[in-house]
Amino acid sequence: MKKLFTVFALLLAGLVSISFQDKTVAFYIGTADKGANSSVSLCELNMSTGQVTVIDTFNNCVGPGYVAISPNKKNLYAVGGDKIVAFAIGGDKKLTYLNSESSAGAGPCHVSVHPSGKAAYVSNYGGGSFSAYDLQPDGKVSAAVLKEQYSGTGPNEKRQDKAHAHFATASPDGKYVYVTDLGSDKIMNYVANSKGALKPNPAQPFFSGKPGAGPRHLIIHPSGKSLFLLNELEATLTSCTIDKNGVIKALNTYPTIPADYSGPTNTSSAIHLHPNGKFVYVSNRGHNSISAFKIGANGALEMVDQQTKSIAIPRDFNIDPSGKFMIVANQSTDNLVIYDVDAATGKFSFRQESIGVKAPICVAFL
Repeated sequence: MKKLFTVFALLLAGLVSISFQDKTVAFYIGTADKGANSSVSLCELNMSTGQVTVIDTFNNCVGPGYVAISPNKKNLYAVGGDKIVAFAIGGDKKLTYLNSESSAGAGPCHVSVHPSGKAAYVSNYGGGSFSAYDLQPDGKVSAAVLKEQYSGTGPNEKRQDKAHAHFATASPDGKYVYVTDLGSDKIMNYVANSKGALKPNPAQPFFSGKPGAGPRHLIIHPSGKSLFLLNELEATLTSCTIDKNGVIKALNTYPTIPADYSGPTNTSSAIHLHPNGKFVYVSNRGHNSISAFKIGANGALEMVDQQTKSIAIPRDFNIDPSGKFMIVANQSTDNLVIYDVDAATGKFSFRQESIGVKAPICVAFL
């Protein structure tokens, strides 16, 4: 008993530590694979070693590219095969198919869930449309309750020949929803009610970006006052403010790759915040890199790091909820790569190549 008391006292004093080597964090991988065995993969990240293990796969959706997890972590939604598919997440983190509905447009490429957990949003890249859905208490998805067909073009004739809805997300407080249209260089702006139902924002129906920049994805700071827009075609990151009426205003734009880059055509792809809210990261396909920016006063950005080792067409990446590890999904080499992240500086370093996953294009932590 005396020995136990002594160890407990040392623990309190910080003189003895306990290793939590078995602690793992679950995450899901979406894939661009549209074959008969295309699946959402459930994986675990060991928080001591950085090792990744595939736990199970679920093939109830053709080409389940992007996935989104509900705020209560009880459901997962995937898009693929012109459908939105609903799953229940079990206590063991495994998925059970619930139902599916039409994406109400061609080529769905992204899905997200409103902070209320009562609505889901699908961006149809191929058809240039956006759809909204009600989510039932049991997690099932309704037929589309809103269908918005976008129009417009941009100066890049090959990529901006028509509207291409690419991404939708809600503000942290759920009051506004923003949808990027790569084809017309716009961010569509909606007001959302408490259940996620939408109507155009009268204060700003849309935000116009730089012609030809090609807005792809965006991230909103937890404060709700800053928005960072990743421009796919221009390979730039635009820092913006959001006012109390949900109006977006651009501040400055920063390159995400070196000015003297002369390799294969680059298209920027994904954007994520560090969990501490101090850094924003973006991925570049072609240059094959991840770039890190420090967020300064009033949303000003400063690039603090850029890494390329073992990165090959990084369609997506993500940082675990603790901020310790970054997982990069290499679409062209069918594998994941693990980086260590320094939460104090925002810099990150290569740790190891990881498991093989066919055409991974989305990393979503539970």
